[in-house]
Amino acid sequence: MSTNLEIEVKSKLSKEEYEKILSSFEHPRFQYQTNFYIDNSSFELSDLKLGLRIRQEKDFVELTMKVPSEEGRLEINQKLSPNEFEKFLFNNEFPNGEIMRYLREFYPKIAGDFSIFGTLHNQRITVELDDAEIALDHFTYFDKEEFEIECESFSLEHAEKVLIYYLKKFDIKYQKNTSTKLQRVIELVR
Repeated sequence: MSTNLEIEVKSKLSKEEYEKILSSFEHPRFQYQTNFYIDNSSFELSDLKLGLRIRQEKDFVELTMKVPSEEGRLEINQKLSPNEFEKFLFNNEFPNGEIMRYLREFYPKIAGDFSIFGTLHNQRITVELDDAEIALDHFTYFDKEEFEIECESFSLEHAEKVLIYYLKKFDIKYQKNTSTKLQRVIELVR
């Protein structure tokens, strides 16, 4: 298990803006991710602003719980074995570990009956800067296709400044986006 504080800002992009930024990369290296969003049938976690997902990449599967904090969100991450992932994916057997212990301790009335309610596929390119990380995302969920850029750093103010500066290089206006990918998926299923 690992934890980290996620502090990020995002900006919506049109397909043309996405392609403009993408064309600046000589040899883009894409990360392909699939996010499986999890809640119970009443969406109690989401109503509490908690996020629960499994992220699958090429050789990596991780369960993540996102908890609101003063600035950003605390992420609790738990690596899953292929067997644990398949048991949840096909049999709804939620994996034991730190996240289940956290739920039982702080949310005992809703620590169960979890299932996957939505899936999002993401093609991501990341750029490391001295004190920030930029991620260029092209994602699909249900019949939607969206483009977005995000910047993660040590403070919201700094992340926003870095992102605005980065977008100016491409003559793209910053369009603050406070909606998470999880929230967008929920809007379509609730």
